[in-house]
Amino acid sequence: MWIGAIAGIVGTATGGALSVWSGRWTHRAQERTTRAAEQRARAVAAAEASLVELLEIHRDFRKAKTPDADEWRQRLRLLHDRIAKVQVLLHSIPDAKLRTRVREDTFYMPLSPPDDRRTGTERRAAVIDLCNDAAACLGAFLRDEELPARSVRVERTRDLWPEWKHEEDSYFYMWEADEGDSFG
Repeated sequence: MWIGAIAGIVGTATGGALSVWSGRWTHRAQERTTRAAEQRARAVAAAEASLVELLEIHRDFRKAKTPDADEWRQRLRLLHDRIAKVQVLLHSIPDAKLRTRVREDTFYMPLSPPDDRRTGTERRAAVIDLCNDAAACLGAFLRDEELPARSVRVERTRDLWPEWKHEEDSYFYMWEADEGDSFG
């Protein structure tokens, strides 16, 4: 009789402990799932907001250069502001390859190397190509696809800076053209 009572108590205690442990484990798993879903939602929102900024840059640079110098300077200021917004939004995206790719594309947009012989129209086209590449990458992220290959035109733009071997951007500094008329 005592053995039955002790077995019952041990069984009840074991069952209760397993039930509490199972409940805590399930709760933690749900918390992890919820955190992952929230992180994905933030990443999707950041990617979508980045796409809006990139499409605005694309739209601005499809327009012909205005003869009004103030209007053109304002368009260039907007380019820098939009790039800065994209750079901030990228911090919410957990995919390191995507962040690096879009960061590189946006870094190249306002820049011209010192010996740049491209016309203003060619430089504007390069901005559009870089926008297209960054947008394609963000779209692939939203669809859970692999990053697309860079186009030949984007590679040509990247190759304007031969001193950067496209491996690690943390020690490479970019500059704007001194004359301030990058897209003449």
